[in-house]
Amino acid sequence: MQLNLKKKLYTLIFVILGLILLYAISPILHPFFMFFYKNPSTIELGFLVVGIIVFLAYRQREINRIMYTILMLILGYFVVLSPVLYIANAYSLTTLQKENIPKDIENFDGLEFDNGGGFLRILPKKVAETYMISSLEYPRYTIDSVHITTFNNSMFWFAYLEPDGLFNRVILKSKGIFMIPVNTTERVVIREEKNIEYTPGQLITDNLYWKLYRVDYFADYGKPRVVVKENKIYTIVPQIKYRFHGFYTTPYWSGIVVLDEEGNIRYYSKEEALKRFGDSPIFPESLARRIVESQNYWKSSPIANILNLWFKHENEIELVDSDENKQPYLIMVDKKPYWVLAVEPYGRAYGISRIYVIGMDGNIMQYKFSDPKIGPIKGMDYVQKSLPTYDWDKFEIVEPLPIFVDGKLYWRYIIIPKSGGGISKIVLVDVETGDVEIFNSYDEYSSFIKNGGTESIKKVTIKDIIKYEKNGNTHWLIILSNGSYVDLSAGELNIEGIIKISKLKVGDVYNSK
Repeated sequence: MQLNLKKKLYTLIFVILGLILLYAISPILHPFFMFFYKNPSTIELGFLVVGIIVFLAYRQREINRIMYTILMLILGYFVVLSPVLYIANAYSLTTLQKENIPKDIENFDGLEFDNGGGFLRILPKKVAETYMISSLEYPRYTIDSVHITTFNNSMFWFAYLEPDGLFNRVILKSKGIFMIPVNTTERVVIREEKNIEYTPGQLITDNLYWKLYRVDYFADYGKPRVVVKENKIYTIVPQIKYRFHGFYTTPYWSGIVVLDEEGNIRYYSKEEALKRFGDSPIFPESLARRIVESQNYWKSSPIANILNLWFKHENEIELVDSDENKQPYLIMVDKKPYWVLAVEPYGRAYGISRIYVIGMDGNIMQYKFSDPKIGPIKGMDYVQKSLPTYDWDKFEIVEPLPIFVDGKLYWRYIIIPKSGGGISKIVLVDVETGDVEIFNSYDEYSSFIKNGGTESIKKVTIKDIIKYEKNGNTHWLIILSNGSYVDLSAGELNIEGIIKISKLKVGDVYNSK
């Protein structure tokens, strides 16, 4: 009797210690548990398998047969799981699309950058990261991942100043943040040195997500954004919750969690978040991307959507990302940030068919082009052709960004050395015509934007004209004052065009149209 009591006591202690350990490591297991939480079909299918096992075990008394049946059922579970998850995902996206039907817009009014309405984002992430690293002064600290944020009608690249090395990440606190304004080509580094209680780079209980999972475990969290208000550093993290629909779920933005530098934490509902932090990117970008992906599921039936995506591809769109610049793009117009996503029609064409604009309140707008226009990847070809003398082994084109100017949509590119040591040129490509505008400074670019594109064109003059023969055709290499080059062939021009080019001389204003 006493032996059984000891055995039960040891079992109880073992269970309690196991529960304490599970609680301690639960943040590490968050992705595992969230997979089952977001996909209830996995649990429901598991219950079905367990029920069948219990039933067959009751009917069959032989242990060998029971073990064989259990093994076959477990294997069957994993075989069936993949198609079940695929179908559940189709149901989820179909429901999400019905919950987020875009509002069609006929023009880009309200999103235009001219007339001072838009914030000019120029400095690319790679250059900002290089500037931050070169500003480090502490041997035991480094910068964490670089992200973009907005507040007070300004946009910044920021990174936490985190302990460097495994041991330091356990015992040391974050020492503050680096911020760099994105509306400049200059090296302007702002350093806010303060101990921050919870950040993504610290380990164990000082880790930001460790703290967030203690607040609400069964939720996903977006990228943290830094906001400085009243000389205090706040970390804003969007929260994503899930609605249950039987065997599947749909995500929705529930609000934000805000932590100050001292570790005080507060949850804000959507309405409260928009009032307090509406000038910051509080709507989760991963959810914005998911909503646009759901637009492929526009038919009423999930099965009809699956068949359409398999066979007909009717109205199918694709989100295409350039290197190291995953959509959505963040722009700021009239003191409000927006997520912008450009989609291409199904197939191998590099042309955009729609533009989606999602505000921080979650409202979604779409502009449909009558026919596909130049996309962000194809636009890079236009940039390279406009700068034929550039050594593209040493330079690279980064961060395509949609810019709305004077009723037109442009792709804005930045040319930088591959070392990330600065900015060489700013380039705009008109998505309609493929016309390229090249700027050597912030002032030139800003003038073009604020004047709706008219003033900058007048300043582009011809510096030199080189005439040569190639493949039996006369060619004109026209060197322009903005640093670009145009190579024209008589074989690609009509008679009027040839006469027009022949009359050009150094000093003339060059108009590609």
